[in-house]
Parts: sequence; C-alpha cells; structure tokens
Amino acid sequence: AFGDLDDDGDLDVVINNFDAGPTVLRNDSRAAGSWLKVELRGHGLNRSAIGARVTVEAGGRTLSRYLRSSDSFLSHHDPRLHFGLGAATAVDRLTVDWPDGSSETLPGTDVAALAPLRGDGVLIVIEQGRGVVSPAPLQ
Repeated sequence: AFGDLDDDGDLDVVINNFDAGPTVLRNDSRAAGSWLKVELRGHGLNRSAIGARVTVEAGGRTLSRYLRSSDSFLSHHDPRLHFGLGAATAVDRLTVDWPDGSSETLPGTDVAALAPLRGDGVLIVIEQGRGVVSPAPLQ
C-alpha cells in the first residue's frame, strides 16, 4: 500500500508479509519539488467520494488521479490524492469530477489560499458546491 505516512510530501510503502510482520519502506529522500494532497468528501451514500477524479493543472502540466476504494490485495492506499508538481510553485486550476457526474473547478488562487504547496496542509474539497474548507492540520 502506498501513502505519505509521515506527511513530508513523498510516498512511502507498506508491505504485508506472509507469516511475518509488515515491512515499512519510508521514503526519506530530499524534497525535489512542490506537491499537493487533496482529500475528497462526498455526500449521501458515497461520503468517501469513491470514483471521483481530480485533475490538477500546474506549470504547464495536467495531472489526474482517481479515488478508488482499493488497489492492492488485502490493503488500502492513502485515500488522499497526492500530486507531485515538480518545479511548479502554484496550481493554475483544480477540477473535481464527482461520481454523480457533477464537476467543480477551483481557480489556482483558491488552492493557494487553502493549501499552500510543500506540506502546509491538505486541501479538502466537499461535494456538490458545498464549498471548500480550510486545509486539514497535518499530524
């Protein structure tokens, strides 16, 4: 399973071993650029927003991630979507395509105000125009 276990912007790995304890591979490499994590909150029966797609435009590149319920056998990745932005210092636009077919777009100014790059917070987006809340504190 992949996720940012220590909230430092790089992805770490946990491996479940047969007849042994788990192996944690922590990525402690030197930071090589900016990054952004996005947490989605759906409504109704799909509060985890499973099936949503987030597209981030930054530095002339477009990156997309789908929120899935699982990707590995008997494990689950970090539900926050991680975007490595490289040399980009700002997000131009962030679009969420929700599972119900609706879509929301946040201009880069909103993203910068709510979740400065390089780990100052996680951008939380709430479904159906209910707005964007402040970044979650990193623990």
